[in-house]
Amino acid sequence: MPSALIDTGVLLDYLVGDLRAKRALDPYAHRSISVVTWLELMSRCPEGLLEPTRGFLRSFERLSISESIADEALRLMRHQSSLPLQRALTWATANVNQLLFVTTDVAHVDKDDANVVLPYRQSPRSA
Repeated sequence: MPSALIDTGVLLDYLVGDLRAKRALDPYAHRSISVVTWLELMSRCPEGLLEPTRGFLRSFERLSISESIADEALRLMRHQSSLPLQRALTWATANVNQLLFVTTDVAHVDKDDANVVLPYRQSPRSA
């Protein structure tokens, strides 16, 4: 089974019960998130759901930002000027760790990149 880094939008959809997001996670035995995704999700989490959300996110390996990830994020942002910093850092984390990048953000990623998996179209509230 392949390993993947799951992007914020997919996890936001999962947490609100979107079955497309659940199906998007199913193929990956080893799932990771970037520290950026962890911060995005926890900062949006309602107060009463902080601990359950934290527990859910513990089922993913949380990957830190290293110098090589920062360098790769910069390369991605220079290649695609509209790429937001948080998306660049998350995508770079997948690239540097040789993981598939599972995202719904069709506006900000290279859909032809073999490393990018777009399991469904982004919902309006997704990051």
